[in-house]
Amino acid sequence: MKTNKMTKAWGLALGLLAIAASSAQAVTTNPARLNIEVTITQNLSVLVNEFASSTQTVPWNAANPNDRLVSPSSATVRNDSGAQTERWQLSTNLNSIPASGTDVWTVSTDSSSVGAEQFALQAVFGSSNTAAGGCPAFNSGDWDEAASEEVTNVPATYTSTRFADASLTNLGGTPNPDVAGSGRMFAGSKRALCWRVITPASTVASATQNVQLTVTAIAP
Repeated sequence: MKTNKMTKAWGLALGLLAIAASSAQAVTTNPARLNIEVTITQNLSVLVNEFASSTQTVPWNAANPNDRLVSPSSATVRNDSGAQTERWQLSTNLNSIPASGTDVWTVSTDSSSVGAEQFALQAVFGSSNTAAGGCPAFNSGDWDEAASEEVTNVPATYTSTRFADASLTNLGGTPNPDVAGSGRMFAGSKRALCWRVITPASTVASATQNVQLTVTAIAP
């Protein structure tokens, strides 16, 4: 009897194994996938007037304190990354760079109150169609708009509400980033850049002062 019971048990076990094996063989996969992972080497890059460094020169008659100096012509900023969407930030140095000597100006965060040995810097972007000489005049109301806030040594990101001059829409272009909400600029996109410098109320400096307006490409 014991042998018969063991035989039946073994038979039952083998039967279950056969069913399990049959069930396993019946499982199919459709579709099957090959995952292709494209690793991206980020290539953030930006040019001003097609160079890494470009210069515009403007004279200041120091007989005029807190003079308002504007760009003689718009500069062109371009995303030259190749295929990388990016955002742009504007900043300047804490101090101007003297051509000689050690006398410098320190950046002010308030263009309406620039003291001795200080300067203020404002900037706006416009449509890439902005003609040479098409920047706002020194006394234009554009510089009083919220978008034309001061550029300081703390980088600030260009958006549709910051640094975008709504009046610079030449020939149907836009002063806004390509994606207004996020500030994203597509590869190859460009914008006109205009600036205004407020000179010191008083200065001991006599050497040319270099005020750097820096455009930095950051991740989108």
